[in-house]
Amino acid sequence: MVDVKTLKEKAKREVDAIMLRLIEMSDWIGKHPELGSEEVEASKLIAGELDKHGFKVEMGVLGMPTAFKAIKKGRGKGPKIAFLCEYDALPGVGHGCGHNMIGTSGLGAGIAVAKLMRGLPGEVWVVGTPAEEGHGPSSGAKKRMAEAGFFKGVEAVMMMHPMGNSKATVATGFLAITGVKIEYAGRTAHAAADPQNGLNALNAAVLCFMATHANRQQLRRDANPVVHGIITEGGLASNIIPDRAVLQFSVRSSDDAYIPTLVRMVENSAKGAAIATGCEVKVTVSPGLKTNVRNPPLEKLFVKAYKELGIEAIDPDFTASQPPGGSTDFTDLSHFVPGMHTMLGFTKADVTSHSRELCAATLTEEGHRGVEIGAKVLALAGVEVLTDEKLRAEIKDAFNKAKK
Repeated sequence: MVDVKTLKEKAKREVDAIMLRLIEMSDWIGKHPELGSEEVEASKLIAGELDKHGFKVEMGVLGMPTAFKAIKKGRGKGPKIAFLCEYDALPGVGHGCGHNMIGTSGLGAGIAVAKLMRGLPGEVWVVGTPAEEGHGPSSGAKKRMAEAGFFKGVEAVMMMHPMGNSKATVATGFLAITGVKIEYAGRTAHAAADPQNGLNALNAAVLCFMATHANRQQLRRDANPVVHGIITEGGLASNIIPDRAVLQFSVRSSDDAYIPTLVRMVENSAKGAAIATGCEVKVTVSPGLKTNVRNPPLEKLFVKAYKELGIEAIDPDFTASQPPGGSTDFTDLSHFVPGMHTMLGFTKADVTSHSRELCAATLTEEGHRGVEIGAKVLALAGVEVLTDEKLRAEIKDAFNKAKK
């Protein structure tokens, strides 16, 4: 009979044994940020470490050069679990979302649980999922993996995401998101001598912003709508009427069914601005991401794991009742396989996400402690999923019910 308590204590000791290396790697990735789809060194670093610990590593899965799959098999056929790693940075900010901590906590959990597999049936996967922030051709890697059946047969996928506060949030809601790219084509002219011969694409872009803003009051509050965007191109010189302007919007909502309404609102704003300025407009809508699927048995498991580490976690039912604040490609994955995306606050003072301040915090003792807690909570949960057949049945049943 499997002594789960002993296995979990051993898993924690295994994390302790590699903590100096995890800290070294987290700091290195944090100091050498790479944008999504370009995480060549970070992915190679993490995959190389897995190889050293006896994992069978495959780089470049599903045609994504910086994605990887690493597997450590046990003493026979059995359940499969997967720990996910992210390692892409934000433009101009670096690791202001703490993905250096995500990658190394997933790595630490994978190595720790793999050390137990000589006595356990099944498989431990560590999967590198690039471009979570939506940059480059590997954007939405988890969604692509899920749709390709990459995780078929896996009992649960798990990851830790750091937050700039002192709270452990087992589970939270996420917003569906879709991108809308708007391109205006006008006509150049001298801005002072003969502006009447020009068609100002930048003016169209500004009008589009104002029209979108004017519609915010009429949006459904219960759907937690968020519309935000930037102008990525708006002219080359102030004395030339701009003949090209480009905007990138994102629309989000806690209601998947409301996303098309938000997209239409932005599209109509774009078309109206084109008519007003005489410019031509092209609108491109991305496939987007969904809201997430909850799994109560997994949530209870993580509450228990945090408690075993002496950390009080916020009640998942409470966080589920609060307005969601972000989006991730993990949400689409949760529609294909049971998953847990736990949020670990690692700073005593509140620090804003997607900021240089959070980037710096990941390199401190608080950040290092966050990597340790993240690796351990994932490892403890992983051990239970691997060893508890009843728990696996409950997780699967909850997933199937949620999908009906």
